[in-house]
Amino acid sequence: KTETPKPVEKLIFKNSEYIISSDELDLSLLKKASENLKIEYKTVKIEDVSSIKYSDEITFFVICIVRKENKSKDENRGNFYERKYVFVNNSDGKILAEESDAGLGYYENEGLRVGKTYILKNLLKLDEKNQAIAFTTAVYSNSRVVVYSEEKLTIMTFDGSKMKKLLYEYPIRSVNGDSDGSGTYQIETLETGISISDAQSNGYYDLLVSKIFSYEAAAEEDLENDIQKMNDLKVKKEFQRLRYNGKTYSFKKDDQNRFL
Repeated sequence: KTETPKPVEKLIFKNSEYIISSDELDLSLLKKASENLKIEYKTVKIEDVSSIKYSDEITFFVICIVRKENKSKDENRGNFYERKYVFVNNSDGKILAEESDAGLGYYENEGLRVGKTYILKNLLKLDEKNQAIAFTTAVYSNSRVVVYSEEKLTIMTFDGSKMKKLLYEYPIRSVNGDSDGSGTYQIETLETGISISDAQSNGYYDLLVSKIFSYEAAAEEDLENDIQKMNDLKVKKEFQRLRYNGKTYSFKKDDQNRFL
């Protein structure tokens, strides 16, 4: 009896640079959805809107809404940018489910900025019946001295009335460190790749995560202060299996640098 070959793990992405995002955007459907959300269309930041067709009947939008600053409250914070997840009916833009993500709302003059949310072009198949949407959002520092950015992955399904986050804000890329702006810096970077296993936990396929931590440091020569020119590079690899626990793919928050 010949053994059935083991299916190859389905690669979601090799690392964040290889992510192919959806380029769909039905502006007339977005306009209808905005009306049904009772949002003025002119307050939608179109360049920060992403969407994907979830089925023949349903489209998913990530909408960025600009809330004008209320000057009497605070002069310095600037406008507020709200991030909203919306499932809509393709025929009439009827809202099937909506939710604002408080973690991705920000004021324009804050130290941290939130980038556009990018939806992966391909829907994921994590169990036998449901398709899942994956999307990534980067948060980054506005500072020239402190180097900080973090890109996180969320995976969501929709059952026709409720959206469900299977995985919420899993870090897939981060950069931490500091720089003097003239060639002296130390930076640690995390890059991950994620694939779908053929093993299941509680009805959903496990997610396999490969992590590469790299550390890079450089110093410009400064003879007055007895600093010699220096370059240093270190790399560490790790692996993690994310299992569905019946509610979500659970993971422990890991803010620890491996080198810095």
